[in-house]
Amino acid sequence: MRLLTRRSDVIARLHHAGEQHAPLLCPNAETPDEMEGILLGAQRHARATGARQVAIGIGFTGGYPDHPQLGGLALPGRDLAATAGHWLYWLDGYAGRPGLFDEVEVIPFFDHGWAPHAPDRELMDAPWFQDAVGILMFDASAHDLDENIRLTAAFVARAGARVVVEACPDKVYEHAELERKQLREADLLSRPESVENFVSRTGIDLIVPNLGTEHRATGAAPLEYRRDLAREITRRVGPIQALHGTSSLGGRLGTVGADGICKINYYTGMARAAATAVRTALDTAPDPLPVSRTCGSFSHRTRREAIADNIAGVLATLRA
Repeated sequence: MRLLTRRSDVIARLHHAGEQHAPLLCPNAETPDEMEGILLGAQRHARATGARQVAIGIGFTGGYPDHPQLGGLALPGRDLAATAGHWLYWLDGYAGRPGLFDEVEVIPFFDHGWAPHAPDRELMDAPWFQDAVGILMFDASAHDLDENIRLTAAFVARAGARVVVEACPDKVYEHAELERKQLREADLLSRPESVENFVSRTGIDLIVPNLGTEHRATGAAPLEYRRDLAREITRRVGPIQALHGTSSLGGRLGTVGADGICKINYYTGMARAAATAVRTALDTAPDPLPVSRTCGSFSHRTRREAIADNIAGVLATLRA
């Protein structure tokens, strides 16, 4: 496995993904079993298709309120930066070893670096961290749009020469704000002219617009991926969109590359597949559970295999 962290290498993979309408799949991974499952899935896809190399992202969140992955991993007394270093050490353990995932290129990425969270900001501003990841999402979407633009542009000015920067070109409202302002889901969709302005004023590399998927959903209204919005945004700024939230797409996932989506973040579907595999295996075990079903290696292997199958399937869909 080869790690890709140099900005020029990452930009080249993203440009290729956009040109070929084959988005870069970027699943998050919290633990080594998830990392290994992703790597195995990518390797199996490469061998099934005869591809010499398959590029994939592997990411994590820090203090992101919706799912603070490093927060869940942190040892007592260890801060966010130390936990990020630990995570990167895990991933690095698979790199540069002949015979181990030779067909796989991995772009480490920091997902939803939360601008309102001081430890996230400090981590994102650290040169060592900017050099250790290939993509860094600076998420200031909790702020009003003008402040989001100001903060994002300032971060791009500081870090954009070292790392590919991703950002959200909208404000994401808290539920109480939505009720107070009486906003509907349709009111929250990204406006192409606003996205174009955001890209122009920030110099951002990748954008995460609200295209109607569950990533930005706040209510019980039916979800609908807005292909027309994605295509109009691409017409204005090029194929630089990252899609967060794919469960609502179903069998249409393989078509989004043609809309200008060059990167797809992914976690929930993979995590559910792994949890289902463990539950099924335990449900069929005798009572009391034998040590062969309660040991850590059993859970690790079961989750890893389920994730590998899931990732290989998603890659096949995206490259169909």
